[in-house]
Amino acid sequence: MWRGTLAPRRVWSLTEHLPEDSALTAELAGGPEHRGWTVQTHLTAQLLNAVRFMDANNVRVNGGKLSEKPKPVQVPQSAPQKKRKRIDLSSHPLAKPIQLHRG
Repeated sequence: MWRGTLAPRRVWSLTEHLPEDSALTAELAGGPEHRGWTVQTHLTAQLLNAVRFMDANNVRVNGGKLSEKPKPVQVPQSAPQKKRKRIDLSSHPLAKPIQLHRG
């Protein structure tokens, strides 16, 4: 793009359709620890956590004792979204006021 061979719209189109486990998607989510974490792996981790805790509750309800608490699968946390500033282009030399045509 910076060499002028790709239009910004084409770059956007190419990056928009990258796989969920791509390096760009991981970086946008918060860093390299997100690499490989797709929607399916997040759901599988949550399902595994639910089964582990349900199993532990079954043991407790039936009078058994647990040797240790179930350990949940650690899922990388997403970085907090930054609030974007609005871009003010009104002072740009090529800026023109919007003309409303009423007919």
